[in-house]
Amino acid sequence: MASRPVFLPPARPSELLSYIISRESFPTTLIICSPKAEFLASLISDARPQQEQEDHERGQENAEQLDQQAAASPQQPPEAAQQLLQAPLSQVAIARHIRMVFIPTVSHLRAFLSVFAPADSKVPPPPAQTDVQGEASRPRGQSPLLLVYGFLELHRHTSEWSAQGLGHTAAGLVEAARLHSFQPVIVEPKTEGSLASDTVLGEQVPLLSGTTLRIGPDVEGGGWSGRTVEAKRVLGRWFRFEDRQWAKDQDKASNDVE
Repeated sequence: MASRPVFLPPARPSELLSYIISRESFPTTLIICSPKAEFLASLISDARPQQEQEDHERGQENAEQLDQQAAASPQQPPEAAQQLLQAPLSQVAIARHIRMVFIPTVSHLRAFLSVFAPADSKVPPPPAQTDVQGEASRPRGQSPLLLVYGFLELHRHTSEWSAQGLGHTAAGLVEAARLHSFQPVIVEPKTEGSLASDTVLGEQVPLLSGTTLRIGPDVEGGGWSGRTVEAKRVLGRWFRFEDRQWAKDQDKASNDVE
C-alpha cells in the first residue's frame, strides 16, 4: 500500500540527495524538472563554499580585513553538502541504485507519469535487497519514493500555471504512485525567494489553464484575469504538507544509516 502523498519544504540539491540516500528504498525514482546540466551545475554550486557579498557592502576599505578573516577561517559548504561529500560507503552504494529522470516540460512529465512502471528502469536493485529468488525486496513499512523536484517551477510561466493544470499533473503523480505502491513526494528548489513552503504555496494561480495575465502600469495594476486560488489549496486535495529542518533531519538519518 502506498504511503500518503507529502509536500516537503524547499530544498537545495545537496539536501534533496542527502534525504533520498538516507531513507532510500529501492526502486525510488527521482524526477528532476530541469535539464541535467542545469541541475548538476546547481549541485556543484551548492557543494562549494558560499561566497560572502560583504566586500561590496562594506566598501574597499574593509576588503583587506575581510580577506584576512576568510584566510584564517575559511567558509564551509552548507551542512547538507558536507554530509553528501563525506557520505559513508554504504550511502554511496545506495546512490547507485536510485533512478533519476530529467524532465524538461509539463507535457513530458505527464507523459512519463502516465506510463510509469518500475520494471522499465535499467537501474538494478542493491544486492542486499535481493531475496533468494533474485527479486527485489524492500524494508517493511517503507515505500519507495516517486519524488518530483521542481513541480511548481515546471508549471510556472506556462499555460498550465493554473488550478486546472496543477491539479491535472498532481492527480497523475498520485495515481502513478498508487498503482505501484510508491509514496508521491513534491519538493521545490530552495532559492533566496523561496526558503519556506508558505512562500511557494502562497502563490496565486488562476482557476483555468490558458488564463491571460493583465499587465498594469505598476506592480499592483497587473494580475490574472478571472478568479485565482492559492497553490496550497490546489495541492492540498492530495498532499499533506510537512515541515522539516533539512540539516537536523539529514544528520539524524545519516547516523542511523551508518
